[in-house]
Amino acid sequence: MYHILVVDDEPGVRHSFRKLLENEYRVDTAEDAATALDTIAAACPDLVFMDIRMPGISGMEALERIKESYPDVPVIMMTAYGDTQKVIEAIRMGAYDYLVKPLRADNVLDVIAKALRARRVLKRSDFTVLETEAAGEDNLIIGNSEKMIEVYKLIGQLAHADVTVLIQGESGTGKELVARAIHQHSRRSNAPFLVVNCAALPETLLESELFGYERGAFTGATDKGKPGKFEVCNGGTFLLDEIGDMSLVTQAKVLRVLQDGRFQKVGGIEDIQVDVRILAATNKYLDAEIATGGFREDLFHRLNVVTITVPALRERKDDIPALVNFMIRRFNAQLGVNIKGYAPEFVDALQAYDWPGNVRELENVLKKAMVVCQTNILSLDDCHLPKETGTRDRETATPMALVDVAHRYMRQRFSYSEHPFDDVVREVEKGLIERALQMTGGNQVRASHLLGIARTTLRKKIADYGIAGS
Repeated sequence: MYHILVVDDEPGVRHSFRKLLENEYRVDTAEDAATALDTIAAACPDLVFMDIRMPGISGMEALERIKESYPDVPVIMMTAYGDTQKVIEAIRMGAYDYLVKPLRADNVLDVIAKALRARRVLKRSDFTVLETEAAGEDNLIIGNSEKMIEVYKLIGQLAHADVTVLIQGESGTGKELVARAIHQHSRRSNAPFLVVNCAALPETLLESELFGYERGAFTGATDKGKPGKFEVCNGGTFLLDEIGDMSLVTQAKVLRVLQDGRFQKVGGIEDIQVDVRILAATNKYLDAEIATGGFREDLFHRLNVVTITVPALRERKDDIPALVNFMIRRFNAQLGVNIKGYAPEFVDALQAYDWPGNVRELENVLKKAMVVCQTNILSLDDCHLPKETGTRDRETATPMALVDVAHRYMRQRFSYSEHPFDDVVREVEKGLIERALQMTGGNQVRASHLLGIARTTLRKKIADYGIAGS
């Protein structure tokens, strides 16, 4: 039976707690903080409720002493005064929660359940304890899944080759980290590594940022002009991030740099020669952009000497524990907390989610968990995933996968098919029908119901697509 200590100078409050809790918990009470500290020293409770304003030793002072000697004991502070500063101070000092009187029975029971769950996590032996922080981890790519191993192999193969690399993948997958790894393992590793986000700047600013400008080239140009990133990065590696958002005019100028290493500043007439290795990253399908006129085909072929596709986090969920370990070590210092490990169900919940925002979204979820955690072990109560988690995965996993399939088919067929749309629809229809027949053991009646089409339509499509075994 869990042991709860209630510390309050009001007899009515102590009586109410006993009446509410004594059937399920062992309840002790104390009328002041001094008595409470003696009780805790004699028999440490599993949970403490304590009023802030009491004669003698204040609740805040008692909280500080308890957390010094018994850091794993959850302490829930109570007050009849809505003092915002006291709330902030109590939580900062390590209070598990803070309740304002008059207390509601359902609130008290809820916070007890949550606090005792945290207490159980701390007593368990199956939580993961983090290793000592390693040095120099800031720009590491984390993960040992098969897909990430393939990425590492490509980086190793092309880093020294000094070729242009196109890095593609969804937002938040870590494309810039891949670019940095290429630079760090190349012969240019001691030279500058610069990044420009092409989506973050309007066309005129992007052009001057890349190529620099001469004095008086435009309104606001400084008297001395300014060198561009290409010039500053001479001898190094330059990442053009989100290059799919670059205008066609700027694309033409970047193409010239790729062709012969020359460019002119905005408002300039002299050619500037540079030796820069260009890497490009995008979350768009550039071949589809070419088909719609949004991207130059000649630039695409110049960039696409080697392509690295960074997998989405949902495609490498086995890497989530390693990512969590790394992020906790890094964020402990950034956030001023001391998280030492996590319960198995915490990572289980992370691995059950599909992460549309990829590693960047995982970082944000983990930061929140670490900030709100009232112990030094992350538990399921600290895992605040988006509310739609339960339904989002089921409802969007298949559409997202189908979109990926459609993009792959379109990329393949744009180059040779006269009817790419029809070809893709045909492939998707054929795949759906084959899957429905597999699920129904070849029963066409049940398969037609599953697909929501007439049996005659199904039979015709089976014949048209040459589906065997039906």
